[in-house]
Amino acid sequence: MVDYGKLAAEAKAMQDTANLASPRDERLEADPKVFFQRVTAQIGEEMNRANAELRKRGVGAIARNHLGGFEGVVFLTFGIGLLCKVELACDGRGDRIRAIISGPPSGLETARKEFPIGEEPLGFGRPRAEGAGLLNTGYSPEEIAQDIISGIVIGKFD
Repeated sequence: MVDYGKLAAEAKAMQDTANLASPRDERLEADPKVFFQRVTAQIGEEMNRANAELRKRGVGAIARNHLGGFEGVVFLTFGIGLLCKVELACDGRGDRIRAIISGPPSGLETARKEFPIGEEPLGFGRPRAEGAGLLNTGYSPEEIAQDIISGIVIGKFD
């Protein structure tokens, strides 16, 4: 019988050693697409936590929809009329994660929030992340996911 606990501990030790021994690929760390992938993963985790609570209270769940032709865009629905589109926007105004809620009664945009990547959001005096090449949005992927999921539940962003 294989002791997976022991194997996992060994694997963890090897990963930790590899991470300390070799310098991180700064290009990869500074890539907005990598940051967006982390946010996307956190959105899934936060959505699961929210859905557990919503189901307890007899409210419909948040669902993620995959639409062909929209690679790199996350579509979340809540109920039958609310849609949230989350995407990475890279243009002359800088890189940012944009969340747009569309919903009843007209299906038009009802709320929008942008999370800048690589700069401090206005009004936040948070310290920058240490280390060369690391992205700092002023928000962690967890905070962005929480903000997006809670915005979907209430139908607007703060």
